[in-house]
Amino acid sequence: MGRQSQGRPCSASLMCGCFRSISCAALLGLLVCVVTLPVAGCGGKERSKQQTLERYSEKLREAVSANVAEQGRKAQMLLIVDKVEALHRRFSQETTDFIESYRKLNADYEASRPAFDQLFSGYSAKRIEARSEALDLHFQLASLATEDEWHAIGKAEIKLYEEVNAARSVDGSKK
Repeated sequence: MGRQSQGRPCSASLMCGCFRSISCAALLGLLVCVVTLPVAGCGGKERSKQQTLERYSEKLREAVSANVAEQGRKAQMLLIVDKVEALHRRFSQETTDFIESYRKLNADYEASRPAFDQLFSGYSAKRIEARSEALDLHFQLASLATEDEWHAIGKAEIKLYEEVNAARSVDGSKK
């Protein structure tokens, strides 16, 4: 009577039958999705950047640990990886602070051009400093590795920068 195949919508009584035919497991799965999807976005942007940084920093540590047998060099390289991770955290916070300052300044109709120039020049100086530190750390890491070791370590370092940059881009586009 009220079947879909006849081109008519299901009646209310048939809807109950449709729901009865869904297995408990499927219903539970659907319920889990409905509950967790909104929660997955909570705590949002900063967490995903931090999780990405932690994950790929750990992969870089693993590349060093797996490829460098000499304990002294390995320890030095792992300290450098810690500094790379700290640099990323600091730069991420500086960028967040810059964006917040820009929003506040931009909301002030009376804000002057020099105020904007000062904000941007300060952030630009921090970017230059971070870039210089990143290059220093890269060359310190490379100088401690042999050519064979560097193959895996260099790949992990590149992946770290790519993934952290992608996480920043995604987080920035959500706003």
